[in-house]
Amino acid sequence: MKSAKEWFLNDKATNEWLESVKESSRHPYQTAWKYFLEFTGMTGDQALESRKADKEYEWEKKVLEFKQWLIKEKDQSENSAVRSAATARSFFAFHRSTLQFRRTESVRLQEAKRKYEDYRFSREDLKKMADVSDLEEKYVIVAGKSFGLRAGDFLALARGDLEPYIDRPVPISIGEYSTQKESVKAYPFIDSDAQPIIKLMLEKMGREKRTGPNEQLLRYKDEIQLSRVLKRVVERAGINIGNKVVRFHCLRKFLIDRLSSHMSSEKWKQIVGKTISEGAYVSPDSLREDYTRAMTETCFAKTVAEGDIELMVKKQALMMLAKLQGISEEEQKRIFRARRASATDEQVKVLEELTEQKTQTDSSEEPKQMIVKEDELPNHLNHGWQFVSTLPSGKILIKKQA
Repeated sequence: MKSAKEWFLNDKATNEWLESVKESSRHPYQTAWKYFLEFTGMTGDQALESRKADKEYEWEKKVLEFKQWLIKEKDQSENSAVRSAATARSFFAFHRSTLQFRRTESVRLQEAKRKYEDYRFSREDLKKMADVSDLEEKYVIVAGKSFGLRAGDFLALARGDLEPYIDRPVPISIGEYSTQKESVKAYPFIDSDAQPIIKLMLEKMGREKRTGPNEQLLRYKDEIQLSRVLKRVVERAGINIGNKVVRFHCLRKFLIDRLSSHMSSEKWKQIVGKTISEGAYVSPDSLREDYTRAMTETCFAKTVAEGDIELMVKKQALMMLAKLQGISEEEQKRIFRARRASATDEQVKVLEELTEQKTQTDSSEEPKQMIVKEDELPNHLNHGWQFVSTLPSGKILIKKQA
């Protein structure tokens, strides 16, 4: 991604402001600000100088007009236009030239009539989606509805937030978690659907040598990617959403709706990270009992079948073997789409065919990698083979030394 300075060359006021924005939010800020400069016909430096000389509140009027311009000329939704107008306000606030709006103007600026309503997921929808998802997609679905966090907070989850607790009985409290938007504490739980998937994600991170406690489970460039994942999986699962909208926030709503029927608002707000009064605080241990009752409505299986876990482990091992054979992960996904292999068992069959074909193609040569049992490893090491990694099945992947 381009740096702020590359986006806005020679625009000191813009670059200083954008460099102060956290990296995960910088891209949408850049996009909104480019529209604002297009609308005003100025650079950030020029806009700031004009604002400092403004005695008639012209820049407050410009921001209000900017919001309407985005809706009419750029076909943005009202919510997007509200966020873009807020971005413009943050530029002036950063440079200590805060815009001053009347109460009625503030209402107009923040008013957003949504064109579409969010789709309301059912437990059956989420089960269908999980059945046709790969590991990373499964994590987005089941962990997303397990935690009920906002997109930015969910993306920020790191290995150290989950790994220390993952082997405890479900539901598992991960303790206090600081949220970004409202700067309040959340106390999320890992449910019975999410626990085995998070374990597999942690194992995958280990194979990728991402073992540090601050390593994020997902490496998406922005929050929009989470909604895109859900939209792809909804389509793959054949779910009819009519004229509704699917976004990551739908998972938060799904959990809140179920939690609210089993506990007071002060309790569920504490779980998902919404502001509560100081006197309403309840310890995570006390929340666990209520969350356990809600799991009867949020989880599509009390435990993931052992066969399903074995299948997913086998898929991960075969994907790694295919990558070592020169078939990239993107190429594997392309082949899955071409073969219409959406379910895990179908993808395992495709991977078995691919790796077998590759082995047969290379049969005239000495094999470059093998999977062996742990007790067979010493003998192979003595004959010039090299350890690569331990697979989830417990077997060892080795390769011939160059």
